[in-house]
Amino acid sequence: MRRYYLETYGCAANQADSAIMRGILEGAGFEAAASPEESDVVLINTCGVKSPTEDKIIDRLAELSRSGRPLVVAGCLTLINWRRLVRAADFGAALTPRSVHRVLEAVELAAADPRGRALLDSEGPPEKPDLSIPEGLVGTVEIEDGCTFSCSFCATKLSRGTTHSYGARSIVEAVRRMVRAGAREIRLTGQDVASYRDGAGGAELDLVGLVELIDSEVEGDYRLRIGMMTPVLAWRLSGRLPELYGRARVYKFAHIPVQSGSDRVLRLMRRGHGADLFLELVRRLRSRVPMLTLETDVIVGHPGEDEDDFRMTLDLLRATEPDVVNLSKYSNRPGTEASRMEQLPSQVVAERSREAHREVMRMMEKRNSRWMGWRGRALVLERGTRPGTMIARNDWYKPIVIGGGARLLGRWIDVSVDGYTPVHLNGIVLSEDVSDRERIEDGVSGQAGAPRRARAVDRGRGHTGGGRQGAGSGAQGGRGPLGVRPRGPGQGRRPAGVRERPHARGDVAPQGLRGRAPPPRVAGARVERRGGDGPGVDILGKPGGRRGAAGLRNHLVR
Repeated sequence: MRRYYLETYGCAANQADSAIMRGILEGAGFEAAASPEESDVVLINTCGVKSPTEDKIIDRLAELSRSGRPLVVAGCLTLINWRRLVRAADFGAALTPRSVHRVLEAVELAAADPRGRALLDSEGPPEKPDLSIPEGLVGTVEIEDGCTFSCSFCATKLSRGTTHSYGARSIVEAVRRMVRAGAREIRLTGQDVASYRDGAGGAELDLVGLVELIDSEVEGDYRLRIGMMTPVLAWRLSGRLPELYGRARVYKFAHIPVQSGSDRVLRLMRRGHGADLFLELVRRLRSRVPMLTLETDVIVGHPGEDEDDFRMTLDLLRATEPDVVNLSKYSNRPGTEASRMEQLPSQVVAERSREAHREVMRMMEKRNSRWMGWRGRALVLERGTRPGTMIARNDWYKPIVIGGGARLLGRWIDVSVDGYTPVHLNGIVLSEDVSDRERIEDGVSGQAGAPRRARAVDRGRGHTGGGRQGAGSGAQGGRGPLGVRPRGPGQGRRPAGVRERPHARGDVAPQGLRGRAPPPRVAGARVERRGGDGPGVDILGKPGGRRGAAGLRNHLVR
């Protein structure tokens, strides 16, 4: 039996693509290997969102290509920086994000010519939910691919293109397959799930309608996590989202990236919204969904950002108090509009990033302190990074580190929160199986007895797990569970307050539903494709690449 080794980098969409490739390979008789050395072919699913991630992937590809094993490269980097891939490593074939269904073809091409560098693309994406397979307790289903917007800093648009929604029927069936196979959490993912639209059957179905359809048609004890939404399109759904979060199976969790608190920088970013729209959106959701877990993304040091712009970003974060902030230093990506702007000095970006990180950690700690004393149900979904610990999620998607073994996986527990760090809660298991108990509906009333001056504690009962809160937190590694040192006995204190000065724009009505600027004109190559069903590979044109991808070359296999 032939064996494959697959390594994945990047977002939930990449994880879903890898699951599709694994399903196709194993359906064809391949077996997963534990390491590259034990495999007959190696596959690397790449990410090109940030430069440091790209650097890590390039180093890994160079290392793997020296082994002499057939190597297949997949994912966004194949279209974002093809020239660098070709310089860095010998590989037999490459797959764009919309051609992952051609993985068997790529494997055969790589085996036949390990240095062929054939790039396989397809005219349009396959119906990916039809190809999704169950994988453990957490399943990921792509409901859309690509993005409506053309942000100046983002290279993902170069690789995944304009938004494409998958059919509601195929999504429902994918969720049903995963739940029947034992999945307890289903992640509905995409670059912007709020853009979802399916017009099949005559009536257009949006994200809210899709989730309602899944919830009504797929039976079982599971949870749905709604993926990332852009502020503009989330605003258009904001009147109906609270009802969605009121459904028992839907996590009370929203991932809405704001990126900056400065309207001037947001215009440079081509985000299509202002800071006030985000502020009002958060207020609207939290007024109707108490204790909603809010995750956002922020970029520090985008070209054109000055000190006042940076202060506005901190002000907006203080005003909205997200539970999770994915903080990134601006990363210059090839082919993007921002890459042609004047760049800020790296020292300035680094200093702002350090200050923002300190502020973010204080804000996140303050939010988590409010859960002290809460008691309720939580679903155990993963092992902690420390032996003897597990990670459970409550209905607000808060990660709770508990002591326990693998026998708890997939089970509901009754838990009491007795400590916290900026990135997770610590809990005591009160009962190990509460599947038949009445649900606790209101997290606010569940905290009624929590002390107002809560102390962050770690009582030494093994509450040093691991995992991630939301999609990341910006925490630094090596300091305990989730990268942060929990506060221990004698170290407790009231969480640092956030000095709030008036927000630069006060309570002004949202100004953000502006017209979208057209994507920047960049040099690209004519691409001829013959679709994804037959043998062979596609003929790609001159260097420059599709939609500005760096250095895409003509690779024809006859």
